Amino acid sequence: MKRKITFTLAFCMLFATACTNSNSPSKKGDNVLRIASWDEYIDMGGEDSYYSADSKPIYEEFEAWYNEQHPDSPITVEYVALQDNETMYNKIKMGDEYDLLCPSEYMAMKLKAEDKLIPFDAEFFNPEIEGNYYAQNVSAYTQSIFEMTGLSEYIAGYMWGTTGFVYNPENIGNSVEEAREIMSSWHCLTNKACQRKITAKDNVRDSYFMGLGMYYEQELLNLDPNAENYAATLSQKMNDTSVETMSEVKSLLEKARRNLYGLETDEGKTDVAAGRLDASYQWSGDGVYILDMAEENDLFLEYSIPKSASNLWFDGWVMMKDANKQAATAFVNYISRPENIVRNMYYIGYTSCLAGEEVYQYIADTYGAEEDDETAVEYDLSYFFGDAFEPFIVPEEQTRRQLFAQYPDAVTKNRLVVMNYFNKEENERANRMWNNIK
Repeated sequence: MKRKITFTLAFCMLFATACTNSNSPSKKGDNVLRIASWDEYIDMGGEDSYYSADSKPIYEEFEAWYNEQHPDSPITVEYVALQDNETMYNKIKMGDEYDLLCPSEYMAMKLKAEDKLIPFDAEFFNPEIEGNYYAQNVSAYTQSIFEMTGLSEYIAGYMWGTTGFVYNPENIGNSVEEAREIMSSWHCLTNKACQRKITAKDNVRDSYFMGLGMYYEQELLNLDPNAENYAATLSQKMNDTSVETMSEVKSLLEKARRNLYGLETDEGKTDVAAGRLDASYQWSGDGVYILDMAEENDLFLEYSIPKSASNLWFDGWVMMKDANKQAATAFVNYISRPENIVRNMYYIGYTSCLAGEEVYQYIADTYGAEEDDETAVEYDLSYFFGDAFEPFIVPEEQTRRQLFAQYPDAVTKNRLVVMNYFNKEENERANRMWNNIK
């Protein structure tokens, strides 16, 4: 799954021009497609690639393909790896220029609100047009999320997932059943059974969402999930940034901080996979990575999404003003080809916003049960792949492990919430709160 090398080394190896000491803004040149994304967030080819060890990075293959298709207007692709959404935003504010970005949902909302983006052409979303691989493969479920957030014309989804807890069910509480019950609640963060055994993210957004989860948990559990306003109520509560609520959340996070082993940004994955820690709050893609690595240590961990609500995140491609629209849309369609969707999912270890036959078969091959597996159960993901696809037949354990982390079941996905971006005043209050806690 996701390969890890140090950020500085990867950055310098792959994008040498970005590792200079110059503080000058990076500008787009003529016939250059400048793309900003994250480190190790696209198939880089070679022996770690899904289909062939002889493959090149997908963006290099795209450049060669594009120039064959457009010999009169060839391009050079500059693929720039950035550290996080805030770095991306600061680079743009300082004058760096890009055609395509791959921000997370809240940063895409922020950039749109600040009028820094342009929409994709309507033709891009027409699945009847030959070569429109994105429109032909995007999941109806993820497309509905983009519409809900007001980004449907501005974003082409790339990866999506949830946040939840990776944990060792053998080492929390007095039984596996008790461990599962404890880890299905946001209050696992303050539970004595997890004292000094659990880590959380060292960033304000994920931490504040955890606090809201604790604060509103009982109220959300009491809601009727079949009520017409259920989704709207979840979103309202889990995006509450009022002064009063933030004060209450601060108290809960202070209590959680005293119970945690510590805060981490990336190193927590190794500790949990090696058995040095028993639980960690993670993004689902990293959760899959931890579960895979733990198996090498004969540890069979599980992934839990709180019963009340949890976060749905996504990253997607957006175009900046003055972008080379022809090359930018061609790139998105190129990486949305079925074989490239699978390549990127395999290399990164995260879950594509796109569906289709090839992705369905890849998941079936990866997680499907053996014929003689007496634990085998049906796992219905028609909400994502569509009604034409049969439920997966998987080992029962996968309903709590990698497959569940990649694709939550239909009941669980109904309690997922997209977290909005903070405005300036909210962001300042939240940062002050978090800095006082950590």
